Amino acid sequence: MGYKKEGPQADTTKPLLVSKKEAAAALGICVRTLEHLIAAKELLVRRIGKRCLVPYASLIGFARRDHPTQVAESDVEQAVQR
Repeated sequence: MGYKKEGPQADTTKPLLVSKKEAAAALGICVRTLEHLIAAKELLVRRIGKRCLVPYASLIGFARRDHPTQVAESDVEQAVQR
């Protein structure tokens, strides 16, 4: 009898962790914008030594979420006055 794995299997075609540069390219944004998302805790990171890596699953989750835009108060006041 052979050993058969049960349950969901890991997708080995995608890396578990990617660099900030690779994560930014995957999302279509610049590295600086990615760093802002990390600072705002919109994306999770894992630190291994000096390296800061982004879990691929975190990128997928971020891409699937809705992201409301912040509107400046002056824009809201102008819209209300109209």
